[in-house]
Amino acid sequence: MSRNPQSMIPKRIGSIGFTLMDPQEMRRMSAVEVKTADTYRDDGRAFKQGLMDPRMGVIEPNMICPTDNCKYDKSPGHFGHIALELPVIHIGFINNIKTALKSTCNTCGRILLHEKKETHPSNPELSEQDYWRNRVSDTMLKHGVGSSEFTKIIKQIEKVCSGKKASICMHCQAEQGKIMIDKPSTFKERFETKTGAKSERKLNPRDIREWLTRIIDDDLIFIGMDKSNRPEWTVLKVLPVPPITVRPSITLDSGDRSEDDLTHKLVDVLRINQRLRENRDSGAPQLIVEDLWELLQYHITTYFDNQTSGIPPARHRSGRPLKTLTQRLKGKEGRFRSNLSGKRVNFCARSVISPDPYLGINEVGVPEKVAMELSVPIRVNSRNREQMRQMILRGPNQHPGVNYVVRSDGRRVRITDRSKFINAGFRCLNQECTSETSMRPDLDDAMSAPNFLPGLVVKKQTTVNLDKSVDEKYVVDLEKTLLNLEGIDKNGKPLKEDNPDGILQQRWIWERENMGQPYPEHLEIVCPHCGSPVFSEESGERTRLFDRLETIDSEGNPKEGQIVERHLIDGDVAIFNRQPSLHRMSMMVHEVRVMKGHTFRFNLAVCTPYNADYDGDEMNLHVIQGEEARAEAKILMRVQEHILSPRYGGAVIGGIHDHISGAFMLSREDVGVRRANALQILSSVKWVGDLPKEIDMCSKTGAIIDSAAKKGFKGELVKGFRGHDLVALLLPENIKIQFTSRSNDVVDVHDGTVSGTLDKRSIGAEDGRLLDAIVQTNGSERGAQFLDDFTRLSIAACTSLGFTTGIDDEDLSDDAMARIIAENTKASEEVQSYLQKFGKTGKGYEVRPGRTPIETLEEDIMISLDQGKQRAGDIAKEELLKAGRFNSAVNMAISGARGSMDNLTMMAASIGQAKVRGKRLERGYKDRVLAHFPRGSRGAKAKGFVSSSFKHGLEPTEFFMLSVSGRESLVDTAVRTSKSGYMQRRLINAMDDLKVVPDDKRSVRNTADRIIQFSYGEDGVDPCRSAHGSPVNIDVIVDTVLGTFGELTNVDSYKDHGDKDFESLLDDGFDLETTEDGDF
Repeated sequence: MSRNPQSMIPKRIGSIGFTLMDPQEMRRMSAVEVKTADTYRDDGRAFKQGLMDPRMGVIEPNMICPTDNCKYDKSPGHFGHIALELPVIHIGFINNIKTALKSTCNTCGRILLHEKKETHPSNPELSEQDYWRNRVSDTMLKHGVGSSEFTKIIKQIEKVCSGKKASICMHCQAEQGKIMIDKPSTFKERFETKTGAKSERKLNPRDIREWLTRIIDDDLIFIGMDKSNRPEWTVLKVLPVPPITVRPSITLDSGDRSEDDLTHKLVDVLRINQRLRENRDSGAPQLIVEDLWELLQYHITTYFDNQTSGIPPARHRSGRPLKTLTQRLKGKEGRFRSNLSGKRVNFCARSVISPDPYLGINEVGVPEKVAMELSVPIRVNSRNREQMRQMILRGPNQHPGVNYVVRSDGRRVRITDRSKFINAGFRCLNQECTSETSMRPDLDDAMSAPNFLPGLVVKKQTTVNLDKSVDEKYVVDLEKTLLNLEGIDKNGKPLKEDNPDGILQQRWIWERENMGQPYPEHLEIVCPHCGSPVFSEESGERTRLFDRLETIDSEGNPKEGQIVERHLIDGDVAIFNRQPSLHRMSMMVHEVRVMKGHTFRFNLAVCTPYNADYDGDEMNLHVIQGEEARAEAKILMRVQEHILSPRYGGAVIGGIHDHISGAFMLSREDVGVRRANALQILSSVKWVGDLPKEIDMCSKTGAIIDSAAKKGFKGELVKGFRGHDLVALLLPENIKIQFTSRSNDVVDVHDGTVSGTLDKRSIGAEDGRLLDAIVQTNGSERGAQFLDDFTRLSIAACTSLGFTTGIDDEDLSDDAMARIIAENTKASEEVQSYLQKFGKTGKGYEVRPGRTPIETLEEDIMISLDQGKQRAGDIAKEELLKAGRFNSAVNMAISGARGSMDNLTMMAASIGQAKVRGKRLERGYKDRVLAHFPRGSRGAKAKGFVSSSFKHGLEPTEFFMLSVSGRESLVDTAVRTSKSGYMQRRLINAMDDLKVVPDDKRSVRNTADRIIQFSYGEDGVDPCRSAHGSPVNIDVIVDTVLGTFGELTNVDSYKDHGDKDFESLLDDGFDLETTEDGDF
């Protein structure tokens, strides 16, 4: 049959329109009018004209739809309809109905705007209707019907039509009332006489439909409707019934059928509709008819939206709210976002994550069993042919193997233990080559003719049966066969060139070195079954052999090879993702390393961009299927390309926890590293090169002994290295930077030397100046290499030098504990003095401006308690810092590795006042927080002051008080998450159509080609490729040219980039991190 050429021309959709449905159209579309609420008979067949009538579609495998004569898997289903006894309002169009009633006359149905000339605000030749019609048309042209501007102009028309000037219709002189609505769907019209008397009448759906019917088509534009629609269609006389495929019934194990929620609602609608018809036919009182009418309205309202405000939701017998039409469509789990926008993803895996400090930041450890399930499609070519052959031979159950092969005809073949030999081998095209004529019965037993594989090794397998009989057969020796295909013997040495076992490897090498040349005689492949290629008398030609993986056809021309879906192997790239995906660094590309175990593993330095930790977090791995996609992802999405954050241009990937602790230990000025320890640490980064200059150090304390102190030193000396020198081995020599560490000393890096204390401010995530400088100066690849080496070095330093912490790190002396108790007692006494001064009424108490006496009292008490906690904390800090470098917990707090000094004081000294929204606890029992205290008590303990510490334990009342303040942070977190997620979704949708245009200024435009920004970001600078927002770092350029140092890097330049607030501690010169709630 010839095709019409015009039908083959591709068409472009011009537009899509959504309109209301005419009741007649609903009847024509319907396959059956549903009249009975019953579903199935006792024999299991559906009732005719029932809700499960097969004319609306079938869901049973053995049934055929009477409407389209298709089986259940081919039939899409068909709509039915219910003829309503009385009209009801569609709940989704309440606002449209309200606008129409307010804007039109209750008698003639005309719009309440003047149509006579000289009523136009500025043009006497036009009317008021012309003025508003032009405004609506312009808005539709400029912004579209769905825009907020269109909604505003319709609201303005509604306001004009419902104003006092339109209280009398200018067309028929009828008096107009004020339209009122009682949620959700009851309309009333209120009249007010000149004497002030008020009267109102209820508008039932039939009245509303008659009113809307009188509106002429030319007036529809004023109520926001198109002429293709009619407003009375928003009041339903016919209810569509969805196909059975939309609401299938489920057969339970007991044999009973469980119906869908929509079917349940339709049963209610049919039953009430039937009762309403019977009561009207029997002449029942109007009150009963109206009650049934309202009940029908309720059921149809909840059928469309079961979360309509103002009415109780329809529920299942179990009490569960029914999931009706709106609930199926809207929201995250609705049809659009869940089933259309979101789909199930193939070639992905999900597992728990665990740390591995010896993986690079670009790598991800994948369990072997996951790597065997996921596959990568690779097209066979002349370079990878033998590698693919070996993988196919391993099959799906040995890694690295193959799960499927896609042949040249498009057929996808599953690889099994039986088919893997055939798909990896050759086929003899000699028609006489069969199992009966095979010259090698042993080979034929393992791989039947005409199939064969050069280098295949078989072995005899003996099986003893139950009757003591013995069966012998030949099977493939896979291990030896794979060695032959690789061209090596069992010792890993290459096979000789003339060894026929390694012929495939030798042919592959010859082919690569002599492209297009014929094979020499000793590399010609011969069928072991029949000796082909031989001269055939029948065809008069030599018989041929066919390699299933060949990439050259019989005439010597290149051809496409098969597609082999092989297992994941080391070096493959995959997208790693942790949800929620809040920024682009939540999805990055890692290189796969197949490992033993059951969890995904990655470097701890990459935790920050993923916002991941190892307390049970799960992450997703997506294997990229296309070659172009793999290449693009490797260039754009690798972890090293995201070290610098697009938010502020600083390093978002860096050292955390033990990385920082290890750097802090190595960079102590007065302590060296023994030679044995140093060599062990350097071996972790596989250092090859010269060692730094050796130093003398005390064998007991590790203190560095210089030449001046060496003369008077009486202890034992050992050789070692400065920790700074070990770190300097990893640094590029072109780095020049100075900044102040958290310990307030200057870190100086230049010409391959390092001095000063290395802590979070040096190599920490979101705060590392040194890492930032390396990436900015030497690029992301060198930055990734430094990060890999430094994380291994710092972990090795913690392991070799010994780093541990325990609860005894928070021990305080008896004298310090006594002073802390005294400070807490003093704070409580100050509170009591404030309360005595306040008295019962607060008269005479000095009040702050803008505060009540009770608010002033609470502020004074809060200040007093906070000062008391501060004094107790200072005592604890002073005591803890006496241990110096021997206290690991303090070292972690000082270096920024973990926690803060405030956390330690809460563990060792006292916790302080429990707060809710910055105030003392108020809610609880009547006039008191807990029942343990007298009513009206405002003392320190009664309002949540916790004088105990976490180490020494809390009293029961203190535990409850602290739980109250802890709940606040949990609630705030939940509220913040939902609000920020919704805000981000709104912003993404708002900017969905923006793009950067490759013009001179890199302008930002929308799909209508309107300019949003003349230059990207107003400055044309990509933050993640900039120097903290600047296109280039001028100071680095000047210092490089002049050989000088610029200004000392100031902390303030990083303050907006995630850095915390710091405070000076006593006279020790430490900068200690303080946070509101701590992160220990």
